[in-house]
Amino acid sequence: MTTHLLLRLYDWFARHRFLRLALPLVLVLAALASASQLHFKEDITDFLPNNDNYRRSMEIYRQTNAADRIFIVASPTDTTQLNTPLLVRAMQQLEGESQARGWKLMAQADVESVMRIPEFAYQNAPLLLGNADFERIKRITNTDSIRAALQNCREMLLFPTGGMVTQNIERDPLGLFAPLLAKLQASGNALRYELYDGYIFTPNSRHAVAMLTSPYGASETSSNAQLVMQIDSVTKAIEARLSGVQFAVTGAPVIAVDNASQIKKDSIWAIAIAATLIVVLLVWALRRARHLLLILLSLGFGWLMAMGGMALVSSEVSIIVLGIASVIIGIAVNYPLHFVTHLGHCASSRQTLEEIASPLVVGNVTTVGAFAALIPLDATALSHLGIFAAMMLVSTILFVVVFLPHFVGKKDIKLAQKDGAERSEPVASSAVSSQINLPASALTPRQRRQSAAVAGVLVTITLVLGYFSLGTQFDTDLRNINYLTPQQQTLLAQMAQMRGEEKGTTPVYFVAEANNVQLALQAAEQSQYPLLVASVAEQQRRLQQWHSILNHRAQQLDSLSVLAANEGFAPDAFKPFQELLKAKLTPQLPAHFAPLLQASIGNRIMGNTVVNIVNVPSSQADSVASAFKPMEGVERWAFTLPSLNATIANSLSQHFNYIGWVCGAIVFVFLWLSFRKFKLAVIAFMPMVVSWLWILGTMHLLDMRFNLVNIILATFIFGQGDDYSIFVTEGLIYERKHGKPMLAAYRKGILLSAAIMFIGMGSLVVARHPALHSLGAITIVGMGAVVALTYVVPPLLFKWWVK
Repeated sequence: MTTHLLLRLYDWFARHRFLRLALPLVLVLAALASASQLHFKEDITDFLPNNDNYRRSMEIYRQTNAADRIFIVASPTDTTQLNTPLLVRAMQQLEGESQARGWKLMAQADVESVMRIPEFAYQNAPLLLGNADFERIKRITNTDSIRAALQNCREMLLFPTGGMVTQNIERDPLGLFAPLLAKLQASGNALRYELYDGYIFTPNSRHAVAMLTSPYGASETSSNAQLVMQIDSVTKAIEARLSGVQFAVTGAPVIAVDNASQIKKDSIWAIAIAATLIVVLLVWALRRARHLLLILLSLGFGWLMAMGGMALVSSEVSIIVLGIASVIIGIAVNYPLHFVTHLGHCASSRQTLEEIASPLVVGNVTTVGAFAALIPLDATALSHLGIFAAMMLVSTILFVVVFLPHFVGKKDIKLAQKDGAERSEPVASSAVSSQINLPASALTPRQRRQSAAVAGVLVTITLVLGYFSLGTQFDTDLRNINYLTPQQQTLLAQMAQMRGEEKGTTPVYFVAEANNVQLALQAAEQSQYPLLVASVAEQQRRLQQWHSILNHRAQQLDSLSVLAANEGFAPDAFKPFQELLKAKLTPQLPAHFAPLLQASIGNRIMGNTVVNIVNVPSSQADSVASAFKPMEGVERWAFTLPSLNATIANSLSQHFNYIGWVCGAIVFVFLWLSFRKFKLAVIAFMPMVVSWLWILGTMHLLDMRFNLVNIILATFIFGQGDDYSIFVTEGLIYERKHGKPMLAAYRKGILLSAAIMFIGMGSLVVARHPALHSLGAITIVGMGAVVALTYVVPPLLFKWWVK
């Protein structure tokens, strides 16, 4: 029915020359007008799940880890020596350049603010302590403990470094607030650093560090690329003025820029190599420039229509999606390629359309159905990829079956008639093809044994690789699909030292959101992991505990002056401490604790969201996070970075299973409806099932893993596989029905298409970017399995199963 309808449409357009030229031109102009409204972005996070909790957790992780900061590191060119004065001068010049450009740069720590933090903490200590701290204070405020603490203070003052601890002893001679000071020093993800003339240095004093906040965030690579270029220009100018100093730049925005740059470089090289080889291959195979132009015209039409259609669906699209969508060309090229290669086996373009329309349309419908399965996925980029691919494939097939037959020249038809005359000679010229298509009952005993041996080998390989396919894994670590230069790896290691990351521990992020900050603070409070800056109600409870201890230990604390005098201390030696004991403290709003919050010490408060970051043993991180249950009227959850990666793993696994089952079901149903026989549908579908087991098993043996990017190839392989299998099955049916060779023509198109894909995608194995390299490697494995099994499995099953 489809073939009949297309032939009637062909005849109608044959009588209306103007319309067959004007209609595609109008469609192209409309697509161009629509595509001109499309905006492009370079945001890799579009591939991440749209899960609301995941997105919010990632945003909190970025905010609390300064994901928008660019770190500018100055080092001496002679790495064997320290030269802090030189690095200070370099940072002074960098500050001047930054001010002239309006950059938000921090190269110096506000020493006064830093020094005020301990003083502030001492003055407000009772408001900042947790239950465990109060229990400790109860234990160490007996007379014996006080006497021991004062003796320890006297001994510390006798050391050469005694002058450095004098102020702390004056404020806290009994060490009541020592855990609080330790908490301030080890709080959250605050950087550990040394100061030299107020400038920030790494803990080993070998590198000066400045932090620049990008106004564009971490993932907008286009704008950040311009910013990084300006920073490079400034640092090179400083290096030219100051001999002996060198700069390096790192941070999430820089890494994103480097990744985008490397993707572009790799893509340009891969495209240049692939385009050259593909053109050479097509010219050699087709031998006619006009056919090559017809193929390019078909693909160009499909691409423009997809771009125009995409603009109607979304106002912006990731340029990364369009880059990956270019692999769809490898599928779309099948349609014009099969048409022009089949011209040599027919007397006219109409006859070519008649013979090839059915497998082209069926292959297109199944492939579009497979890619359409991406549309409902919860990742924006994957959904857009499904829409773009479906639009391009539909547009290309419409051009091939409606307009392309009319663009075939008369010279092509004459050459086709000559080819057709040669083809009409005795079928002996296709002996191999006819033998392959003989039913099993017509084969000789030797041929049966050979077929059985081939089947045995296939079954054995499939069982072995099927077993290994169970071990195929997903790589959920996003760092493994990031490109890092050796310099970036070194700088990130230095940043890890500044963060003071502890081995064997994992940060757990406890998050609470409410209508107001006080409710959020109350919801975030835990007895085991108390907040440093607590709610007003919690501060009131802490003050009650503090006053209870003061009342209970009043006699012991009143004896402090006498005991201090016995140890040789002056009567007013601990005046600040005595004043704190008598101070009348009251609960305070978060603004009062600005010195702590602005320095990222303790829990973070962002609007009505409270985040408490606690380092716990890695073995307990999951159980600790899961114990932080939701509360009525308040949004409350906890996460760790491994748990975010696990979310990606679950999403990938669900996407993978969904793609496999849904694509498989769509393809099989359309095959069954098309061939109208269950046997033929199974024969055409079997290569995809077997090839999938081969691909997964081979990936496991070669330690290749699916990741956020290359999982897209699951749909792509289905799309290519069903096209190839349909053509082979159609060729087998045609030869059995008409007794004329057809399979050889289809196989030529398949081989040419596969060669194009091997070159086009396989060229990415030379890419330095891990994500692109994985695309190329899996394409080679996947397409190799698909082509090999498509050539062997359908003829074998057809021979033994179809009478």
